[in-house]
Amino acid sequence: MAVAVKTEIKKHVDPRVQRTRKLLEQAFIEIMNEKGFQDMTIQDITDRATVNRATFYAHFEDKYDMLDSLVRRQVNEALADKVPLAPVYTVERLQQVIITVMEFLLPIQQHCKPTDRQQMTALFVSAVQEELGKYLLEWLVMSPPALVPQGVNPQTAANVWSWAIFGTAFQWAQGSQKRSTVEIAREITLVLTASCPSES
Repeated sequence: MAVAVKTEIKKHVDPRVQRTRKLLEQAFIEIMNEKGFQDMTIQDITDRATVNRATFYAHFEDKYDMLDSLVRRQVNEALADKVPLAPVYTVERLQQVIITVMEFLLPIQQHCKPTDRQQMTALFVSAVQEELGKYLLEWLVMSPPALVPQGVNPQTAANVWSWAIFGTAFQWAQGSQKRSTVEIAREITLVLTASCPSES
């Protein structure tokens, strides 16, 4: 059965809106590095971005919504840059996806203030895993049918893959990183593709 992949139509965005959003995001990043997420206020962000509070709320509901939006955009940009979607499956491409996620998570874990970790962890888990899942679903649908075992819905396969990749990468980023990204990526790939034909 063919599975349709939803193609998003790129909408024209006013350059002024893009500039304002970029100013807000840059202010958010700078202040989070200085004060931490927990101590940051909307007023801090708007003052740094030189916009009013109404402008902020025209783009985001609150600082949690802003962090969620920023994380989702950045992880998608990282994947698009390192492993652009293509209807081709190779072990090397899957390993690069895994390495990209690991490299994305590491600096966030290293620079996140201890007081922020509890508040931010749940949001990061949700945002990164969901965006990774969307990417993998589109890739699995585009790739050879053998990647998804017979009788398994591609959405289920994407969920399993995304949690396996994200969960292992997140644990690695929180640890001492004694093992390399390449070594971990190789092992995750072996687990994920254990039921795939050897020629894949």
